[in-house]
Amino acid sequence: MALQSLQITAITAMRARDVSRPTAEHQDTADRRPLRDEAPRKAEPPRGRPEPPRRPEPQRKPEPRRRKDG
Repeated sequence: MALQSLQITAITAMRARDVSRPTAEHQDTADRRPLRDEAPRKAEPPRGRPEPPRRPEPQRKPEPRRRKDG
């Protein structure tokens, strides 16, 4: 039904299936890679909001002395 409304023919669908098939090399590589739940976990970052690193306050120059006009 959906194929008819999009006007996708059986030939187009078969071509799309062939294109999306992984090559033998990609399939072998994927088979050698451990599954997500089999892979060792990375160290988990600490929970909560990380505090940004604090920079030291810049040294302020002493204000110049002002002359009293009077």
